[in-house]
Amino acid sequence: MKILFCTKNDIFGAVILNKILPQLKDYEVKVLLSDKTRAEENSVPELVEEKFLERDFPLSLIFPLVDAQNLTGELLTFAGCAKKFNVDISTILNINHAESEKMIRDWAPDIIISARFSLIFKSNIEKIPPLGIFNIHPGALPGYAGLCAPLRGMLQGDKQLGCTLHQVDDGIDTGPIYAVGYLTAQPEKSVFGHIAQLYELGLVNLMKLLGDISEGRKPELQVQDPAAFRYFRLPDATAFAELRARGVEPVSYEVYGDLIKQFIPADIYSSAESVLNSKKLEHATASIHAKGTAEVLAGNRVALESIF
Repeated sequence: MKILFCTKNDIFGAVILNKILPQLKDYEVKVLLSDKTRAEENSVPELVEEKFLERDFPLSLIFPLVDAQNLTGELLTFAGCAKKFNVDISTILNINHAESEKMIRDWAPDIIISARFSLIFKSNIEKIPPLGIFNIHPGALPGYAGLCAPLRGMLQGDKQLGCTLHQVDDGIDTGPIYAVGYLTAQPEKSVFGHIAQLYELGLVNLMKLLGDISEGRKPELQVQDPAAFRYFRLPDATAFAELRARGVEPVSYEVYGDLIKQFIPADIYSSAESVLNSKKLEHATASIHAKGTAEVLAGNRVALESIF
């Protein structure tokens, strides 16, 4: 079976590949990474900080330093994943463009899997894989469709957060559901602290789906109840204020620091910890509003290059 696996060019996309690629060793796999920034991400301070932590800091600083020295940590960068698992990984800006469509048609995947991909598949792509397109959505559908579902769940005070594996149709997060996995919400871990675990739940159900298909069983899908469907856009400043009023932070810098640590060899991290500890990471993130992302990255690059 040929699987086109689509994820995001960010730290969670890298985590997702680290978790799923070892499980897909018996399949032929190609990976596409989306590279998309929504205009709203530059209008709310918390979203600017989220972009810095999830994309700018790892992709522009940590991953290049690790790759330049041909290093490997507990988790691999995108380049590390490509090398270890012998998988083609490329970045794409428009999945529905004629050139993208030709590339996908020429490669002829049996199934397309989307997990944190950010780009919407149109009918020209949906019709290519004979087994369809399936999406891993980090929210329990139909009640948490759209963006930032974990944050929305925590805003509602949910005791459990869900992750849905569903088939893609012409809508957004509206397709029939294969399975929903749940984990216990832990507000002290921040919203950020739940995201990787939610996607892991989706990957568990993905392997069950692929098992069904491989063994000739038709996947059982449940049509969503349109009356229960709720779609959320990116949160605004009010949403973040309400989140903090509940005692929940968007990001725990201890959790973030622990994640960054996993991409760096232990012997190097012991020297780099003075730059990458939670206090320094929080200070660097806060500084981007006054100094700008480029200057903050440059300052940290000088400090880390001497260590790497």
